[in-house]
Amino acid sequence: MKKQIVFIEPKPTVYAYKIARTLKLTGKYETVLVCFSDVDKNLFSKAYDKFLILELSHKINFKDFFDFFRKIFSKEGRAFFREIKKMRPYIFQITGPDLFSLMIMPFLKKSPKVYFAYDIWGLDKRNFLFGEDTRISGGFQKFFERICFKMADGVLHKGRPGELKLLDYNVNRPDLSFVPGCLEEWVCSKNKKQKKEIHLVYAGGPWESHYGSVPFSNIIEKLIPQKIHLSIFGDFVNEKERKEFYKKIKNDQYFHICKKERADKLNKKISGYDYGIIPIFYEGSIKDSMKFIEMANRLFSYIEAGLPIIVNKQSKFIAEIVEDNKIGFSIDYEDLKNLKEIIMKQDYGKMKKNMKKAQEKFKLSKNINILEEFYEKVRENLKINQGRGNNG
Repeated sequence: MKKQIVFIEPKPTVYAYKIARTLKLTGKYETVLVCFSDVDKNLFSKAYDKFLILELSHKINFKDFFDFFRKIFSKEGRAFFREIKKMRPYIFQITGPDLFSLMIMPFLKKSPKVYFAYDIWGLDKRNFLFGEDTRISGGFQKFFERICFKMADGVLHKGRPGELKLLDYNVNRPDLSFVPGCLEEWVCSKNKKQKKEIHLVYAGGPWESHYGSVPFSNIIEKLIPQKIHLSIFGDFVNEKERKEFYKKIKNDQYFHICKKERADKLNKKISGYDYGIIPIFYEGSIKDSMKFIEMANRLFSYIEAGLPIIVNKQSKFIAEIVEDNKIGFSIDYEDLKNLKEIIMKQDYGKMKKNMKKAQEKFKLSKNINILEEFYEKVRENLKINQGRGNNG
């Protein structure tokens, strides 16, 4: 009989998809997605055998606050939570931090719970209520996260091993750092096209300006004079920033916005470019602890696509993976103005050869046993702790 693993996600993530798909392909598990957002079943049915969905607003405002509780206590909402209470899976894996992650924890009773800390807000030491970048949601996330750590039986995270020790409180739970890795069926690699010009790709859209990050327009302004093409996949979220950007960037023949692609199709789209780049740079307000542990899912999209990678030196964990495997190079923000010259000095053929080795090294099918062992460890620890409680 297959072991059931229930993935609980406020919104469906590619990270959990990859894990669920890999576990499903072993033939040992039944995978279930519990979600509080719309799900593209054409994609996610490849990873999950069953779905339990209650769509709730993820916005925080007065109107949505009342709609939120109305939906929870509706006939649909009550049936949703009754179904969860009946579940007795091998493992619950709950993605957070989020209000929905925290809200659902009490319904899971004594079943083994692995909390997946998608982002670790406790490592961000900014004051979100009274700092220069006032973002109330950040303060809430910190609060939700701490309680989720406490209620979990184990913690999964995708950043640097040992990063939980950098928090200003103890997380006394078994934990595992498990990087996103490569899904075998998403691995592809086109031969490099012979182009006179350099074509970079960023597998995401422009980030919103906020205190601590270098504005997106500043990056583009440094690339355009060098006649370096940059394609991005996704448009501006903020319409005001979009208008300001195009006022500032007069010559945009080297800047290309492509439509956002579904996760299982993205790699084929980007594999024909020369380099994948993670062009996010930080100013002084972001603490070194955040830069030290950061992990971007896009890193593994580039590896799956066979693209040599350009990354910010400040993102130390990502830069170490790139440089240790010799699949790209890292730069400082000031290096952007000389990026073409730096690129021309690279041994591109060698990086492409090393990329094939990295694709094999980071295959989830080869490493999924590490996660399986962690799940079993969490279950065993819970049995021991429950036994002590009964004896006490």
